[in-house]
Amino acid sequence: MTDWAGTILDPTGDTDQGADTTLAPRLGSLRGATLGLLDNGKPNGSVLLSEIGSHLRERYGVREVLMYTKSYFGTPVDQTLTERIVQECDFAIAAIGD
Repeated sequence: MTDWAGTILDPTGDTDQGADTTLAPRLGSLRGATLGLLDNGKPNGSVLLSEIGSHLRERYGVREVLMYTKSYFGTPVDQTLTERIVQECDFAIAAIGD
């Protein structure tokens, strides 16, 4: 039996073992931050994300919530969309609907 503890598996099939898996630095506070919400385009994903965004605004003082949607749920996020989210947001959440 293989010991998978501590192993990150890539569901896209890429096996680039040299990939950087360093976690992004965490925000000290969400107050005043801009949140990016990435909807994968499946039913109910945007509903879930909208509720999360509202909750984070009310409870944690998130300043702005921006919604993004993938072009198709069955493909990876376009690199240009990823770059846009990184430029426009302090942190992001992705959700899968259904």
